[in-house]
Amino acid sequence: MLPNFIVVGVSRAGTTTVFNTLARHPQVLASSTKETRYFQAVRYGEPLRPLVEYEAYFRRYDGQPVVMECTPDYFYGGEATAAAIKQTCDPRVAIVLREPASRLISFFQFMQGRLQLPAEMTLAEYVAKCRGIPADEMNTRATNNFTALWGGQYARFLPAWLATFPGRCDVFFFDDLRADPIGVLGEQCRGLGIDPSLLPAEVPVDNSAPAYRSRGVQRAAAFAARRGRAVLHRYPALYARARRSYEAVNKAEAPEVEVPATLRREIEALYQPWNEQLRDQLREAGITDLPGWLAS
Repeated sequence: MLPNFIVVGVSRAGTTTVFNTLARHPQVLASSTKETRYFQAVRYGEPLRPLVEYEAYFRRYDGQPVVMECTPDYFYGGEATAAAIKQTCDPRVAIVLREPASRLISFFQFMQGRLQLPAEMTLAEYVAKCRGIPADEMNTRATNNFTALWGGQYARFLPAWLATFPGRCDVFFFDDLRADPIGVLGEQCRGLGIDPSLLPAEVPVDNSAPAYRSRGVQRAAAFAARRGRAVLHRYPALYARARRSYEAVNKAEAPEVEVPATLRREIEALYQPWNEQLRDQLREAGITDLPGWLAS
């Protein structure tokens, strides 16, 4: 069994809320881990793993009409990744977009919390580092930590998904998901042909970045998770319990990132031409109910 619905993007835009909520719907089988990352290899010019490894994420299939996975990184693979997904399982796809300056700040905080950026690095230094990497060097694993600026240039990537999945590419916005999660996900259910009344009554939208009391313990836990990834996805309930227990001990509330007004304006100015292109692309695709950051 392979998925017939994939949330392909974007990172730091509420995709975990989408996945976790739909996973609780009785007509949906969710992959045993949220991000299978099976098609991520295409983005980096690497071969796909054997298909049987992808099928293993859906081994609990029991006749559900919707089979789902969610890997926000797929969006940035553009045309090549979209084509690989279509050829393999030809699903319906969904993309959640977030105001890109806010997404960049959230991504920076997330990566710092995950210990993938120096603790002393400032947001201004991070933006400067991102600006220094040419676009044609972004699709490498070595530069992945510094893709936040590039990754918010949605107009680079969206046309490939709209063209590859005409009529089956659902685009919605983090603004609406946060304001009315049941309404947004109910509409997604209708697009998937399942009953929206079976969604949970309440949907918390938590897009906070993680922080950890002990950086050393987090490094060890991250290393163990990477080494055991192939085994952990076979036992999702056990993994979920272990993760909850670990986070109860070591997870902490991340401090707010200080964003000077001048830096915020600088970031927004960098995105302005990309947002204008995106607005035109969405309107051409018939998506006209746009959030404030895309309004003309």
